Amino acid sequence: MRFANYGRKSIYSDHSDSIDNQFQMSKSYAELHFPGQIDCFLQYSDEDFTGANTKRPDLQRLINDVKNSMIDVLIVYQLDRLSRDIRDFSAMYSILEEHGVKFISVKENIDTTTPIGRAMMYVSVVFAQMERENTAERVMDNMRGLAKKGYWTGGNPPVGYKRKKVVIDGRKHVTIEPDPDGVKYVHWLFNTFLENRFSIQRMESYFKQRGIRTKTGAFFSSSQIYKLLTMPFCAEATKDVYDYYEKKGCMMESPRGAWDGSTGVMIYGRTSERSGKHQLQPPEKWIVCVGKHEPFMPAEKWLRVQSQLSRNKLDKKMKYDVPLLKGVLRCSCGCLMAVSRKKNKQSVSSWYHCPKRMRQGVEACDAKQIKIEILDNKVLEIFSRISQDPSLVHNYVKKHVAPVSHGDPAEINKKINACKTRIGRLTESLSESSGSSAAKYIVTEIERIDLEIQVLSREYAAAIMAQKKSKQEVKSSEDIVSEISDFIANFDNFTAKERNDIVKDVIKECVWDGTTLSVVI
Repeated sequence: MRFANYGRKSIYSDHSDSIDNQFQMSKSYAELHFPGQIDCFLQYSDEDFTGANTKRPDLQRLINDVKNSMIDVLIVYQLDRLSRDIRDFSAMYSILEEHGVKFISVKENIDTTTPIGRAMMYVSVVFAQMERENTAERVMDNMRGLAKKGYWTGGNPPVGYKRKKVVIDGRKHVTIEPDPDGVKYVHWLFNTFLENRFSIQRMESYFKQRGIRTKTGAFFSSSQIYKLLTMPFCAEATKDVYDYYEKKGCMMESPRGAWDGSTGVMIYGRTSERSGKHQLQPPEKWIVCVGKHEPFMPAEKWLRVQSQLSRNKLDKKMKYDVPLLKGVLRCSCGCLMAVSRKKNKQSVSSWYHCPKRMRQGVEACDAKQIKIEILDNKVLEIFSRISQDPSLVHNYVKKHVAPVSHGDPAEINKKINACKTRIGRLTESLSESSGSSAAKYIVTEIERIDLEIQVLSREYAAAIMAQKKSKQEVKSSEDIVSEISDFIANFDNFTAKERNDIVKDVIKECVWDGTTLSVVI
């Protein structure tokens, strides 16, 4: 038998058993309970990874090996080493079942071949998830407390700063202090933005055209520029800055009187991590206070940048209509195409372009920009032809793959009920044959039928799901034609935003490869 052993060391705590100890105890258990049956003992480990999700490199390698039928038995020292989230654990256990992999947890000593064993396994994972969430909450509470006192809460320091360890009242803390090279870099960005009265997009294009890159050698992106220009830590914590954040609706931890400009601003809770990505939180969730660190950006200059950013945002909303294919059109490289505008003395021309090419250069994507009206008109021509000849819609409707048949749920349910009836009869026979030699054969048959019920139950669930999917059909061709015809007939009565919303609803795929526009509805 091919054994796999997975070990994980918690990101939050050093109190869990080391990975080497987990491997040793798991291997000892396997050698004791499966003597002479171990053909190989594969080891997978993830150091300093949380059990809150499955984004762990060796865990993914393990799952791939399971799917490739390379493993017969998966053994872990403790259930929460594999996962501390009930949904993730259920998904992984389903993969193990699907590929016939036996699962063993040494510490819990749970037999997953019986219903009560599986129930106990899931209960253990629920408690592990609760423990993980409580631990994470304690860590977050501690970080909030540090932020409210003005200390740095961890992670990479903001641009223009470096970490600094301090000891206050006998306790070690971490704060930040200005880094001379970083300070010059941030001032240069602020000055460039203000002196040229740039918008974020224009500043990105300006850097790209002149070959100006970030410290890592990549082209600046608009999101990077925005993050640097709105960075609060470098600003002097003055009363004007206090009023700026209070107006936003932030939670102001330090009293206004403490904002005397002698220290920098500290903010906690601006971003949250979801699905591995950091997303900006609404200002109501930001904790804002004075920090323990030295500022290097005058409050007046920082506030001027925020004012210009706000003004540009409003101007952008007011000046131009939404293009027809905005949010729909993709480049052949897979990137959602963006909109740019070029001004001359008499007019403004609008273009679709690939942001990937803009930021990473032609070696990353060779698709050229194209005027907005060219592609918008191509789509309108397609819609007009469909409106005049409805049969043409079949040239653009996405071909759906027929779902895999999982059988008739009613027939599967009949088999499950038949198995339950047989178990009932065997149970009666067992009570009458108690103590006889036939009893052990009856118990064996009951266990076999119970496994058959489990298999049938999974088939039933899959059949029900397939049945639901088949009922959730996409719009019929007639509905699509009707929507397109109404769009064409009332085109002039719709606003640009309404036209864009309708196109988003109708078009499922729209790709420009530099020569051809591919449309699927």
